[in-house]
Amino acid sequence: MQRQYMALSGLAMALVVLNHAIHMGLLGLSRLGYPALPDGWRFTLTAVQALGAFAVPIFFVVSGSFMAYAARSAPRLSASFVWKSVRHIVWPYVVWSLLYYVLMAVHQGERYSALGYLKNLAVGYPFHFVPLLIAFYLLSPLLIPLARRFSWLLLAAFGLYQLFLLALREPGLFGFAFPAQMDVLFPLVLGNPLADWAIYFPMGLVFGLHAARWKPRLLSYRWALVAATILLFGAGLLDVAGWLEAPWARYLCPVPLMFILPTIERKAIPAVGQLETVGKRSYGLYLTHLIVMNLVLIALELIGGQTVVMVVLIFPLLLVAGLLVPMLLMGSFQQRGATRKVYRYVFG
Repeated sequence: MQRQYMALSGLAMALVVLNHAIHMGLLGLSRLGYPALPDGWRFTLTAVQALGAFAVPIFFVVSGSFMAYAARSAPRLSASFVWKSVRHIVWPYVVWSLLYYVLMAVHQGERYSALGYLKNLAVGYPFHFVPLLIAFYLLSPLLIPLARRFSWLLLAAFGLYQLFLLALREPGLFGFAFPAQMDVLFPLVLGNPLADWAIYFPMGLVFGLHAARWKPRLLSYRWALVAATILLFGAGLLDVAGWLEAPWARYLCPVPLMFILPTIERKAIPAVGQLETVGKRSYGLYLTHLIVMNLVLIALELIGGQTVVMVVLIFPLLLVAGLLVPMLLMGSFQQRGATRKVYRYVFG
């Protein structure tokens, strides 16, 4: 596995927390009775929040590269390795999802039937990419031989399938709409995450299996890929602001950036050591930070009151709490003998 990917995983996790800190901050200000922020503030926050569009694609690329690295010396992955990997994803996911459901039920009265909670787990509420990650891990023994022999065809197939699902889910996104009868082709459980992220795990497999061959080629196109990323990201922001009609841009902008990842040198990443520390605990951080942020908002609601200081501080407060508290919690689990044994089942 390429050495820069752990730091990039940490960066992706920081972007997820930043995205949710802004979302939860705006929600918290509304709950506390603050008026809507001025348009300039909201657009600035939206622009920063939009960086989160790159986070989950990076996670999938890193995960795919990890599976490719595990298969480097064998024609295919063993069933025992796949099951062990899936187990360390599933158990923490169930634990923190249930805790989140309890918090939502107690604080917001958000309750479901037993079947409803099972449906939430199946579709990934509130951790949307986890069921798709599990599915890709289970499919890895089939995908790796294809990635070895037909790398471009595999990426093209998943890329076209993702575009097809996006067009089904959002008629008119690309300027046309499929007949309504074709909605039956949209998968019931994994349809939405596939529409958002189908291509990225196969990308990670291909990058991991063909790094030596692909990296020189990608280096020669790196600045074109950087320009494409910036242009698509900018088009997405202009679409949100109503200055340009390009709703598809926010879905496509992560693609060229993912082709840049294999060309990044570890030593060129700022604060690489700190990002790697976050990257090593990124899955546990992903599962826990929403609960921490909700608890912070509950505390602020109990304190009450409206001040200008709150408008300024709520976003960095949620960001710092969402990063620091889970990191301290995971660190305490690893330092104690009694909890170290269950760490993988709680945090992955």
